[in-house]
Amino acid sequence: MSAPGPLLGFVAWSGTGKTTLLERLIPLLGQRGLRLGVLKHTHHHFDMDKPGKDSHRLRQAGARQVMAASSLRHALICETPEQEPSLEALLARFDWERLDLLLVEGFKHHHFPKIELHRRALGKPLLFQDDPDIVALISDEPEATTLPQFRFEALDAIADFICARLPRDASNQPPLSPPLRLFALALEAMPNPAGEACLPGHLGQDANGCLQVRPASAFMPSALPLANCVIECPARSAIIPGERVRIRLLP
Repeated sequence: MSAPGPLLGFVAWSGTGKTTLLERLIPLLGQRGLRLGVLKHTHHHFDMDKPGKDSHRLRQAGARQVMAASSLRHALICETPEQEPSLEALLARFDWERLDLLLVEGFKHHHFPKIELHRRALGKPLLFQDDPDIVALISDEPEATTLPQFRFEALDAIADFICARLPRDASNQPPLSPPLRLFALALEAMPNPAGEACLPGHLGQDANGCLQVRPASAFMPSALPLANCVIECPARSAIIPGERVRIRLLP
């Protein structure tokens, strides 16, 4: 499915905890500089309005579309009893010039990249076996799959995986501001006797989708890969192997 901008779905059986995970994940993605939107599929009779409010009274009077607006936010409420709007129509209502990524909860039967959430205790079948659009699995127990897998509590690693999937050079996408920042595991020691604030690095991923980084050198291009990121150094003189360090992707 063609979308106006990057989107990533979160799919699961009811009771798995999609909204809870997104509630914890969104602040981490925001700290990495992403401007986020969310589209959530919900039950037929939901109502975000409240009886007695002016907007609710106007809808009850017969208005099919009501927009409430203030200096801080606005919301458009549309009545669509004749037909559920298509996913494409809903996506078109977002202001994509102000979004770096749209997170989609539900809509599991549509074709776009998705992450599956799975809890073995629910006794439900895994979805990725019948859905080639699923790109990763978040579960409470290891599963037999070649997909990148994460535990529910591995929020930093999940956020890194999501950020690493974003397009970096698409001409129709606005630049991220501030620059996108990730965390990666240091694969080897990185001495910094001169106390530099940052070092050139090469970023990669392991088989589970976790980001890993090692120092890159412009003086030995045949021995080490060229830099594709900048490693932000801590105040002390060196980074030790296995340490999580903050990085920024190079354009």
